Amino acid sequence: MAVLGASGLSSAQEPPTHCFGASARNHAQTCERSTARLAVTPDPEIADSLPGAPCKIVERRGDMSVCAFGRPLDQATATVALVGDSHAAHWRGALEVVSQAYGWHALSLMRSSCPLSMAVRDLDEPKFSLCAQWKPLVFEWFWQHPEIHTVFVAGLTGGSGVRPAGGKSEWRTAVTGFEAAWKALPPTVDKIVVIRDNAKTRPDVTRCVARAIAHRRTPARVCSTVRSVSLDPDPAYAAAGELNSTRVQRVDLTRYFCGSRRCYPVIGNVLVLRDQHHMTATYSTTLGPVLLRKVRPLLDR
Repeated sequence: MAVLGASGLSSAQEPPTHCFGASARNHAQTCERSTARLAVTPDPEIADSLPGAPCKIVERRGDMSVCAFGRPLDQATATVALVGDSHAAHWRGALEVVSQAYGWHALSLMRSSCPLSMAVRDLDEPKFSLCAQWKPLVFEWFWQHPEIHTVFVAGLTGGSGVRPAGGKSEWRTAVTGFEAAWKALPPTVDKIVVIRDNAKTRPDVTRCVARAIAHRRTPARVCSTVRSVSLDPDPAYAAAGELNSTRVQRVDLTRYFCGSRRCYPVIGNVLVLRDQHHMTATYSTTLGPVLLRKVRPLLDR
C-alpha cells in the first residue's frame, strides 16, 4: 500500500520540491517528465468544497468583517492588509508565505463581487446594496488604522462590469474607479500592491481533470485553455501602470498560470483552480515564494 505524504502524493511518486505547484513553472523542462503522470492535489472531485487559506475573524463592523492571518500581532514587525473581492481573498495562501517571511500580521477585508473601487459595480440585488454599504466602511476603517502602511489589492476581471459614468466608457470608468479608491486611502498607506487577476479556465475544469486522471492522460494538456480567451484585461493592473507611482506598484504572475499560448489547470501536480476562476488554497500557497520575490524590490522603492 502506498503511503501518502503531506502533499497527498505517495512517497514513491512525490516529485522534487521544486517541481511541486507554481515552482514547476521555473523548472518546466526538468519537471515535465517527473510530474507528468502523478496524482493531482487537491482531489478535483472535492476541490470546490474545500476551504480557503485560514483566516481568523478579529473584528466585525456592520456588514464588514476583518480576519487575521500571518504572524500574531504581538510577534509582528508590521501590519498589512489584503482588500477586495473573492479574487483578493484567494491570494491569502500566497500572502501567508510572504507575511511569515517579513514577520507581518496580515488583515483581510473581503466582500464577494466588490473590489475596492469607486466605480459602481453592475450587480443584482442584494449584492449591489451590500457592496455599496461595504466600501465606505472599509475606507473609514483604514483611516482609523494608521499602523497599516502596505495594502494588497486584487479583483475579478471579466465578471460583472461597472456602470459607465461621466461620459466615459466602461473600461475607462473601471480604471479611474480604482485610481480614485487608492487616492481615498489615508496617506499613512504608503504602498499599494496591485496583483493582476489570474487566468480563468473552462467551466467543467474539475470534471475534465478527474476524467483525464481516470484515463491516464495528462490533465495539464488535455484540459488546458487558450491564453487569449482565458486572460481578461485587468483595469486595476492598467490603472497602476498609468499612475507610474512609487506608492502604487503592481505584480503580474500570469506566467505561473499560462504559457505563451495556453493556460493550465494543473501545474506541478497541483490543481490550480477549484472552479472556473478561483484558486485552490494549495496552489495559492505554492505561489507564496514567487510573490515574495516580486514584492521585495517593490517595497524597497
